[in-house]
Amino acid sequence: MRILFIAALLGAAAPLVAAPLSEPPQLPVLALTSPAPPVKIDGRLEEALWRQAPPFEAFQRFRPDSAPDAGPYRTEVRLLLTAEALVIGLRAWDPDPQQLRAPLARRDQVWPDQDSLTVWIDPTGRQQVAQFVRVNAAGVIHDGLYSAAADDEDTAPDFWEVEAAAHRLPDGYSVEIRWPLSALRYPLQGVLPWRVMVSRRVPREPALTFTSTALNREHPHLLAQMQTLSGLDEVLPERLARAEHRVLRSELTLRRGRPERASPQANLGLELQWRPRADWVLDATLRPDFSQVELDEPQLAGNTRFALFQAEKRSFFLESSEVLGHVMPDDWGVARGLLAFYSRTVADPRWGVRATWRGAQAEATALALHDAGGGQRWRPGPFGTEAEAVARASRALFARHRMQWHDDWALAGLVSVRDWQGGGQTRLLGLDFQGEPSEANQWRGHWLMSEDRTGPGASPSAHSERGHAAWVSWRHRGEGLRWHAHWEHISPRFVNDNGFVPQAGIERRTLEWVRPIHPESGPLVEWEWMVRLLDTRALRDPEHGVLQRQASAQAVQPGFWLLGPWDTGLWVHANEERQRAQAGGPLHRPRSWTLGFESHPGPRWHFAQADLTWGERVDVEADRVVRGLSLSSQFNWRTVLPTGWGLELEQRWALNHLQTPSGSEWALRERQSQTKLLLLLSPEQALRWVQQRGLGERRGEPGLAARQHRDRTTTFTWLARAGALRGWSLGLNLSRPALGAVQQRELFVKYQQGFAL
Repeated sequence: MRILFIAALLGAAAPLVAAPLSEPPQLPVLALTSPAPPVKIDGRLEEALWRQAPPFEAFQRFRPDSAPDAGPYRTEVRLLLTAEALVIGLRAWDPDPQQLRAPLARRDQVWPDQDSLTVWIDPTGRQQVAQFVRVNAAGVIHDGLYSAAADDEDTAPDFWEVEAAAHRLPDGYSVEIRWPLSALRYPLQGVLPWRVMVSRRVPREPALTFTSTALNREHPHLLAQMQTLSGLDEVLPERLARAEHRVLRSELTLRRGRPERASPQANLGLELQWRPRADWVLDATLRPDFSQVELDEPQLAGNTRFALFQAEKRSFFLESSEVLGHVMPDDWGVARGLLAFYSRTVADPRWGVRATWRGAQAEATALALHDAGGGQRWRPGPFGTEAEAVARASRALFARHRMQWHDDWALAGLVSVRDWQGGGQTRLLGLDFQGEPSEANQWRGHWLMSEDRTGPGASPSAHSERGHAAWVSWRHRGEGLRWHAHWEHISPRFVNDNGFVPQAGIERRTLEWVRPIHPESGPLVEWEWMVRLLDTRALRDPEHGVLQRQASAQAVQPGFWLLGPWDTGLWVHANEERQRAQAGGPLHRPRSWTLGFESHPGPRWHFAQADLTWGERVDVEADRVVRGLSLSSQFNWRTVLPTGWGLELEQRWALNHLQTPSGSEWALRERQSQTKLLLLLSPEQALRWVQQRGLGERRGEPGLAARQHRDRTTTFTWLARAGALRGWSLGLNLSRPALGAVQQRELFVKYQQGFAL
């Protein structure tokens, strides 16, 4: 396996220094120096101020193939800077406006099947993180953060202060966005030039993408290619210095349920955000109620021994999340990124405080909170994660300071502590870094040291155990070659009760080698040949039964990916694997195939996705190789009713079937489904029905006990918002957590009201 890694890297030899990019054109801004009538955000661009703002029209086509102009899809952007906000006016011409796809959709559901405009802003200028707002032709908002480190969007953060509206025109549509300076995160001293880009999506056949600046496909991320704003050198620092705010949000939740809660229960929660000056943000929360947060996506856990990653959806943890550091699973299901903080380890926060500071060449954040308990504590090993229910309360502390170094490099130090009620503590110290030695290369990594003084049930331990974790990642994007390589070493005693660490006592290497091809003609927009390599070794640890270093998981995955009509991606992989289910057990050699697709076929069936793996699989619990398959899928459908309301259906399925060695019967079967139906009354109001079902069955065999599990959850909710500071929900939850269990019923009302102080 090591020879394969070395050969793949040698075969990937290519120039590591790409040709420098030309400086993109600046975006002009009209800075209003005297009071002016406010711009009404209705999408119409009718105010006289818009005629005074200089237009920018030099958009270029990025996909399906590069072109120096937008052709008949002329696009224009105008920018205004008022005393409180950056106001953006966008005009999109269309040669066939009857083909515009502008459905009424949920927030953060502006997908590639819709005509939309996106504004990206990097207000720190350090080319690490950008805030973005995407608006479709119906005025629906999709917002979040783009990370250069991950080269990916995170749609969990919401910028509720941002206002946006769209207006249909006989020859296209227009959009207005008001982005308050208080909703942007930037330093106060030594302000770097803000970086901005505008992109436009046209879902025709083939799908078209236009950008306000030329993008180089070879660069690992888009932030270094964004434009700067002109005409603000003297005005911007003074405006930023005054962009302070104080917002107090309260939420009242009333619940009545059976059979546990015969009498109504009430909870009053408070959340305060104070920005005393532009570079500081202080957050505090008291008794937050996250009971109505949307259900997690269904996942299958019956044939894995490792903890599963769940995305964060609770608002308190999303502010300044990019400064905390990210961790996300990759295509192997392996956690990538900083392992130091994973907010889902906090089950029931009673109070929390956080401070975040941003400077021109540095940033820092510190967080402290009290968890009332009721969650799980993990103890990772090379062949599984031991989960332990913890009823004890705890306190979590986390702090990270990051410094920019020689412009293209950044170094951060961090500390993490979890104190358990009645004694017991885990501590973590570490460093992490990120650098770009050239425009085609990116390096990331960390070194972490842990100390654990807890025993079973988070009780104090008689002795402490120490461990360490190291990780290095190298991403290269060349003209005709890309690769992404990882090396990771986690010692047997590494523990972090504030982080996501599903596996320890291992050394892992992965490599993804990709040869991209961009056809000049034909139905294919892009296609790639690839090979993925994985080598995971369990480190010697006699205390946990690993008497010598041994292979845990190895794989060679050749395959291809292609992008064709209707924005359809198709991928196929052959899986040649070696897996060991337990220490000292046999090294199984299963072979299987993976077939997947993702498509945006039309305005009604607007999204379809499926990923199927079939062939030989390792039955982890039985420690054997059998025939089996696993499938995950998602289908989305929408329509517009005669009333103008939108109706949307989202269906998710996941299943896993393993056969007995004879192949005549099933040994394990799991199914998870989630059905979500929404009636969208307006961009601010919706009725939502969600039903989630789970089934897990293991057939009894010699040495394996039979078991069965069923669960079902149904929610009916009316959701409404009135601006950035007011919202409410009314609904009913019905759940049956296990087969034969009594059905739980809960009626709830939640009202949220904010106050600008």
